[in-house]
Amino acid sequence: MKLFNLDLHVSVIADIKNVLESMGHQVDNWSISGHCWVFNKTRDAVDIVNENTWQNLDSNMCDAFYDRYKDELSSYDAFISAYPPVFSLLYKKFNKPIIAVAATRYEAPFSGDNEKWNWLNQELVSMIDSGQLIPVANNKYDKFYCEYYTNREWEHIPSSCDYTESSYRPVKNNCILSSKENYNIDQCTHIKSLGRHSWDQLYSHKAIVHIPYNASIMSIFEQYTANVPLFFPTIEFGKSLNGYLSELFFNLNTNTPPCLSDNQAIGLSDFYDEEWMPHLLFYNSFNEISKILLDTDLMEVSNNMKNFNIKRKSSIKEKWSSLLYRAALVA
Repeated sequence: MKLFNLDLHVSVIADIKNVLESMGHQVDNWSISGHCWVFNKTRDAVDIVNENTWQNLDSNMCDAFYDRYKDELSSYDAFISAYPPVFSLLYKKFNKPIIAVAATRYEAPFSGDNEKWNWLNQELVSMIDSGQLIPVANNKYDKFYCEYYTNREWEHIPSSCDYTESSYRPVKNNCILSSKENYNIDQCTHIKSLGRHSWDQLYSHKAIVHIPYNASIMSIFEQYTANVPLFFPTIEFGKSLNGYLSELFFNLNTNTPPCLSDNQAIGLSDFYDEEWMPHLLFYNSFNEISKILLDTDLMEVSNNMKNFNIKRKSSIKEKWSSLLYRAALVA
């Protein structure tokens, strides 16, 4: 299949593109992200919907986008909308299959606008029910979140992120702390001290200690696939830390499905998901990290991750293969 994507997040579509192209499909991507430099690319110039206008997206803008690009994009078999899923609405009038992927809260940029959010839900549900839209979430929290607010099933397909083509090669004796806040932790250096860095540079440290800001983070998928030993706080300790899951409980927690307790919501995060991310290391205090480092064979942890990743990537590819088969039936 030949698929098109317009996106605001470089990593989500890079992962999908990498997986689908390994299966023989073509994925063309226009990016309006400010992080194109990560992949040595520049931002694409796009009419109608771009980095300055996308937050004002409405039905008129969708119609204008279709009128502007209907000839240029008519040759595509299907469309992908990764971040944000609202871009799915840009392709409705093409009458081709659309794959929407929620890698974080799907309603962006309408989180605080009930009227726009309701409009989005109506459009998504209509396209799902007609079979045009195939909805996907790359983590279990957003699967639950999307299903709660749309009352429709979203398929869970984790991100693979082996596009880095890098792997764990520890030559440095310190860990990297990846967090919004800069805590003083023994044997850890904050990731900001690296400046702009390569994946090889990052993976040359003996482990990465996380205080995650969201239920799913693309860099964590990258590091897991690279077999890097990863530390995460236990849920109870994490809740005591500034910045912990700050983007999960945004807007005074009002958008979190009320049927979930805080711990249930947190437990749906990728790094507490034993099914798809086993072999992680958990700390209940910063002091405990040094003891875990002393008592743990990190190379053994990495090898366990490497063996699991063989099965994990195979399962992800199977899920995408099945999904594209469904899309082909719609096309």
